[in-house]
Amino acid sequence: MNNDHTQTFSVLCGELCNLLYIKEYDKEKVNGLIDELNAKPYKLELCVRKHDATTLITALCLNVKPVDEFLAAKTSHLINSIVTKQNVQFGPDYLWKVMSWHVECLKKCSEIVLPDILHSTQCILQFNVAAGSKFIEDLIGSRGILFKLLDENKSVLTTQNSFQIHLLALKCIIYLITSTEDSKSESNITADMKIQISEIIIKFLMKGYSKSQDEFLYCKVVISALRVLSQLYFNDPNISIPLPEIMGISRYFILYGLVVQGSRPDKIMPAQQTIAMPSVVNNANAKGGKKQKLRKQRNNAIESLKKEIPVSDRSLMKDVDNFENNSAYKPASRNYLEAQKAKNEWALTSDSDMSDVENSREVKLIALKSRVRQSASNLLLVLVKVKEKREIFGYWWALLPDCPDASNWSVGESAKKTLAYCAATDPMASSRASVLSVILALLSGSKMYLSQAETSKKESTSFIPFSESLGYMIICMHKVLHSILESERSHAVIIVALKCCAALVQATPYHKMKEGLITELVMATRKFLVHRDVTLQVGALITMGCVLSVDPKVDEVIKAIEKDSVPSKISTSMSSSKVAFSNDTLKFDVEECDDFEEGYSDDEMFTAVDNKTENSKEADTIESLCFRSWILDICFKNLGWIFKGNEIVRCKPSAIPIVLESLQVLSAVSFHHLQDLLQPNILLLSDILSEMLQHEHQDVVLQSAKVISIIGDGIQKLDQVDQSPPLSQCVKMWSNLIIPLSNVLQCHENTPVKAMVCDCIANIGERSFKELPRHLQLLCCTLLIGSCSDVEAMVRAAAVRGLAMLVMYRTLREDIGFVSDCGENILRALAEPTLVVRIKGAWALGNLSDALVLNMEEPDSEEIDDDLLVRLLEVSVQCALDNDKVKMSATRGLGNLLRLIKNEKLLRNTEIKTLCESAIMKLLDCACKVNNMKVRWNACYAMGNVMKNEQLFTCFSGWQDKVFPSFCTLSQDCKNLKVRITAATALRAPTARAHYGTHYVPVWRAMLTAMENAAHVDDYNEYKHKDNLIEQLCVTLAHLCCLLTQADLSEILDPLVFHYESAKSLFTQVCHKLPPENASCLKILQAAKYVTVDLTAANDTQMQTLSMLQDIFIWDM
Repeated sequence: MNNDHTQTFSVLCGELCNLLYIKEYDKEKVNGLIDELNAKPYKLELCVRKHDATTLITALCLNVKPVDEFLAAKTSHLINSIVTKQNVQFGPDYLWKVMSWHVECLKKCSEIVLPDILHSTQCILQFNVAAGSKFIEDLIGSRGILFKLLDENKSVLTTQNSFQIHLLALKCIIYLITSTEDSKSESNITADMKIQISEIIIKFLMKGYSKSQDEFLYCKVVISALRVLSQLYFNDPNISIPLPEIMGISRYFILYGLVVQGSRPDKIMPAQQTIAMPSVVNNANAKGGKKQKLRKQRNNAIESLKKEIPVSDRSLMKDVDNFENNSAYKPASRNYLEAQKAKNEWALTSDSDMSDVENSREVKLIALKSRVRQSASNLLLVLVKVKEKREIFGYWWALLPDCPDASNWSVGESAKKTLAYCAATDPMASSRASVLSVILALLSGSKMYLSQAETSKKESTSFIPFSESLGYMIICMHKVLHSILESERSHAVIIVALKCCAALVQATPYHKMKEGLITELVMATRKFLVHRDVTLQVGALITMGCVLSVDPKVDEVIKAIEKDSVPSKISTSMSSSKVAFSNDTLKFDVEECDDFEEGYSDDEMFTAVDNKTENSKEADTIESLCFRSWILDICFKNLGWIFKGNEIVRCKPSAIPIVLESLQVLSAVSFHHLQDLLQPNILLLSDILSEMLQHEHQDVVLQSAKVISIIGDGIQKLDQVDQSPPLSQCVKMWSNLIIPLSNVLQCHENTPVKAMVCDCIANIGERSFKELPRHLQLLCCTLLIGSCSDVEAMVRAAAVRGLAMLVMYRTLREDIGFVSDCGENILRALAEPTLVVRIKGAWALGNLSDALVLNMEEPDSEEIDDDLLVRLLEVSVQCALDNDKVKMSATRGLGNLLRLIKNEKLLRNTEIKTLCESAIMKLLDCACKVNNMKVRWNACYAMGNVMKNEQLFTCFSGWQDKVFPSFCTLSQDCKNLKVRITAATALRAPTARAHYGTHYVPVWRAMLTAMENAAHVDDYNEYKHKDNLIEQLCVTLAHLCCLLTQADLSEILDPLVFHYESAKSLFTQVCHKLPPENASCLKILQAAKYVTVDLTAANDTQMQTLSMLQDIFIWDM
């Protein structure tokens, strides 16, 4: 602090204060002293002590009257300088006094000094946003000063000053909004105030601009107005937003200065065509677990259903949503595919901030227009974030191009009014990046909406359906992003464009689009895979990961990533022997990698190498290390391996983010294209992954383990269709990997890594496990059993799941010692307080019980001891009262365990009988009373298992009186058709007529009624299960027919007469649909033979019944 200046200020301050406290002070002297004080260099040096500042400001606020406006304006400037430019700490109470004086000045001053007072008010609010919290009503209430200044109906401002006053008023509003949002106390700004501010700003922006006005000031006002709206909507998503007006404003100003537009924005109305609203799924009941699963190929069914189901129906979207989420590519870089966060605070730049950079007014205006476009982009980004996607989707037609001639998408007038046009033509990189962020937000998570899109098979048509219009939009966006990636030079823009590509690929239904879109996008993206910039490489890898994860699969993906020219010889197998990293073939060539990094791209990476050597015989004997796709070469090069002909050249690995994303891309290849791309080189891959497991970076180890887990899972799936790699290769691969995996599990402290290793062991597969050396088999079992006692719940959950996978292997389930160990660990898991462990434990209990049932069918297998069985039953009963996710699997376990109960066990242990009765009642409760439908259908399935145990019908009595009537009711009336199906299936579990007892005829009647009800199902939520329900009811009735006795014929006559027409119609329908070798068809034919050939009638009533039954089973084929 400069002592001389401080002393001077103190003297002047004292003199001024003495004058001000005189009743009729000399205004000329006061004016002179204030001018002298205003001339001090407050911005350059500190010269004010707190005591002097508070004394002076108090005197000024008390004695300078707002009506004396010129003196008030100078006073305001002085107070502003002291408060905002000197390092003096004022308490909130003191600042409220300062603000109170300014508010009074604003109420009484004329338009001439109004800008000065407003400027000081804005500066003080900017210095301390809390200063305005007590004056919300005075400033922006229904009669607030700022509100009046913005509302042309309530204030008359000259054209010269109006924009400047609007600008300052808007800046004050921004800080007032910020003060209430930042304050922990309840907001003083009411919803009505926010709506009024929103309405008045929308009204101003919709009025537009005339050429007689100062465009420079107009741009500044628009920037502040757009920012106020963004802040309002961002901080309070519940505020009513007039979307047509705001969409019109956003689009108009996103294109401001780029294209010729009208003088003011127009409202944009939403398109009438839209899609069904997605149904709200309760996350609490979502599936747990982290194992990546192959998605069922349901898309065709969904598309055909769309033609039948009204647009208003919600249920359809559930399937489309699930279809999207199960195997979409998930970048290793977290939150990569999220658009940038909408800003809710900005530094409001002044003229001087720009004057340092810009030299002329014209250049300043260009920069200002760019800031207008960025502010408009941010407002639109806020809208996309805070409104539901289905609402925003109605405006896509106005935001994105849908030109049928995609090659010339930018030519038409409508295309020039789209975000894409701005992204492609805006001269400012920051504006291009901003508008691409909006496009990214629109595209992210839009698969549900774009699933309707398709490409027309006709060359031209007078009418373009909505689905084809969406198809054109997708094609145009591919063209737009392709052209941006081809021509863009700004890294910031390229990275957002790559994100847009990734989101677009995830959302596009390529199986319904013309071929070529993927190839074009891949060609534009792949050069960034070898760019020097790490961020661009990661972005390109993520885009490629999304391309590789396209589902349903299309042939174009493989074609797009094949090397550019066909090699003279492609090795189809790396497999017959492990590639040894010996000194002969292994070279460490850092220099080559550095050269590679120097260039923008290395075309060698994308071109197949001619593998001919001078000695062709030698070339035939040595296997080529050549991959079918360049993406594998790039990923392995990023990990530190380059393959050249028959040599493996080691190089310096890329940066960790690139290594992680390369491994994630390998995960996508393993999951979606294992057979096409990796199967020939599976041993080479295992060697590389084995080394990556020893990496010092924990995230790299985790990603490597994840790749191994996915490969193991993929090999098992290929094995199911007899297309897996040769068994010898699989065994060798796992032999290479198990020791490194065990080292990770035993030495690592990273919980996710250890859990993933447990998943790897779980995914070895029975076929490979059986052929592993005995010591490796034992090691796997020991590792999992040991991990069940890990300190981390996540590891214990993964380990108990792994044991449950292994116990299904025949070699292990026949080992009663291992089975018992599994049982003990499962019991411990189910007793845990941690839900995730109990969920996996319950699933493991289901698998263990499955294994015990399989063992029961083997005559020489040992049984587990009664004590363990009792404890498993007890814990299963307890689990039936647990969380729904635990119940789902616990019911499966209960059904299987009850199937194991034999008469000799009951005689040995009387406790079991009571436990069994309790277990059956728990299953019945789960089937009939629980809200979660998956629990209910699992319980029905489990009860079917129970009723397969014939000894329960002879050793117990009473439970049948509750089970049969309850399941009859479920099969007839339950709203969920899958529950009906499993209930009907359970009712055919008893194998003998005697098991039904007196319930046989009621079950008959119930099945006929259920068939009648099924024929009239009109709930579109359940429509897709209708045919299966009818088939299962027919099979259950056929089963009951096979058990008919002569005496039963008279009893079933009445229900048969009543439901005859429906039964005949449905049996005919089912048998026409099913192939003769189908199990359901065979059962129905067995029943037809029984009632036609084997069953006889003793009287006329029985004959009537029998003839009707025979007629039901006669169909016109």
